[in-house]
Amino acid sequence: MSNPELFAHLRQLSRAEKVEMMQFLMTELAKEESLSSLDNEVVYRAWSPYNYGNATQKLMSLLEQQETS
Repeated sequence: MSNPELFAHLRQLSRAEKVEMMQFLMTELAKEESLSSLDNEVVYRAWSPYNYGNATQKLMSLLEQQETS
């Protein structure tokens, strides 16, 4: 099947089917790249600048240090 044919079929899918197709493709790409996918049952820590009042000052300090090096 050529890409234009595939795209024509994909356009006919429902929204839920398109999401399912995206999930499938992302999983396949992750496998090819030997990446592990995130587990829905696991809590992952993520840094956020919210509630970190010194974030701007810290960033400016790091940028100034980099410019002088």
